Amino acid sequence: MFMKSIFALLFFILPFISKAQLAPEDFQKLKLYEDTIRSYGDTLINSQLQENRSIASYRIIQALTRALKIKNSFYYNWSDSLPWKITIPEDGSFKIFTWYVRNDEDLYRFFGTIQMKSDTLKMFPLIDYSDFTDHQQDINVDNNNWIGALYYGIKTVKNKKKTYYTLFGWDGNNAASNKKVMEILSFNKAGQPRFGAPIIDMGKGKILNRFIIEYAESASISLNFNALQNKVMFDHVAPSGDVLEGFFANYVPDGTYEGFEWKKGKWHYIESIAYEKREDGDVPNVGKKETFELYKPKGK
Repeated sequence: MFMKSIFALLFFILPFISKAQLAPEDFQKLKLYEDTIRSYGDTLINSQLQENRSIASYRIIQALTRALKIKNSFYYNWSDSLPWKITIPEDGSFKIFTWYVRNDEDLYRFFGTIQMKSDTLKMFPLIDYSDFTDHQQDINVDNNNWIGALYYGIKTVKNKKKTYYTLFGWDGNNAASNKKVMEILSFNKAGQPRFGAPIIDMGKGKILNRFIIEYAESASISLNFNALQNKVMFDHVAPSGDVLEGFFANYVPDGTYEGFEWKKGKWHYIESIAYEKREDGDVPNVGKKETFELYKPKGK
């Protein structure tokens, strides 16, 4: 009975532990920064002027940097109504903030930072270098040459003493096509982040550092870790006509699934995965333009 009471007490107080590590005055400062960032986010998402959207993004960077300098800011629970996605691994060792700026040609530039778990600020800004990077599936880069994406999922895997954080992200790419990315994040001996690692085995001797799917702007596809299947799963995409082979703006899901399975220190490609129920409830996801609306301002 005593042990049950202890467990009940822990269950009650655990949700408040993160806030308890913040001094009350620092918690209030972070709330103010949150309100500021939310205001800039409204401009970032909804302004019709590209210049205003870009300025709002830089203002967000400034406000976020100041906020993260507050002692124990890592333990602050940011609101879901902010203009970014926050991804946290299972071990809780860091947070990744990512967001984007869309220009008038429907091209996207991504922004972000990694905040490490620490009482004082330890972070790595993410500099989107995608436009200047070729052979993106084959390279390993640092945070200053990041292949930009909006991360929405994560799965941690280990090979001996090495830990790999498998990130799942979206890239708006251009007006004709989108991309989904399976990124591999790790940290070197100096504690510096590295993006990309040769642990994605496609078979027949082909090894990738990251996996990228490009598909039609009008389609919606999945790419994420499926806990029930214990595999990474994604939609198989194919051209909507034989003559369109290689023109990825015409690639759409065909209702079948592929994936990856973690074994012997690598993600091994699986050509076909039997899976009946889709999250969207139908097959395939064609004619459903995929959007990542980060939030809806109040009153809309």
